[in-house]
Amino acid sequence: MVVSVGCIFASWALAQESFGSFKGDVTARFITDGRNMRLEKPFGYVDPQGKEWDVPVGAVTDGASVPQIFWITHPPFTGKYRSAAVVHDYYCQTKSRRWQDTHKMFYQAMLAAAVDEITAKTMYGAVYYFGPRWGIGFASRGPGGEKALTPKQQQLFMEELKAWIANENPSVEQISQRLATTGADFER
Repeated sequence: MVVSVGCIFASWALAQESFGSFKGDVTARFITDGRNMRLEKPFGYVDPQGKEWDVPVGAVTDGASVPQIFWITHPPFTGKYRSAAVVHDYYCQTKSRRWQDTHKMFYQAMLAAAVDEITAKTMYGAVYYFGPRWGIGFASRGPGGEKALTPKQQQLFMEELKAWIANENPSVEQISQRLATTGADFER
């Protein structure tokens, strides 16, 4: 029994070291628009390199910015990815860090929150392809965000992306590279 507890603690410690850790708990209240929430306590994430991603009281989040068609399987305010989404939202709004670093932090924070690797990579891929970008020389959204895909096309894209990730287990860098150059091969 002592050995099992020790193994569990060692696994938890390794996960914290490998993926980073959260500072505090998400404490938020819905605001009058009925869709968004405002943080009532400070919250944050420390990435594996020790970089702090602090989110102050008063920050507004829409939870995971998941297209509404996927809310039945990935609701915006529930799921293990919620904490990562709160931090990601804040840095997408403030644009105070590079978009590439912000999206990669989202992936790492999902792993720290015990999101399974396939889901974390799929959500990272979706954010990379459809999500916001900022800085000189960048469009305001990823390649997929600049297109007018129907909900059905979005759903097919996500299914094919997840199948590729499940079958090939690409790295985050390989996902980024494929979606930057040939993401359209997932679109129908």
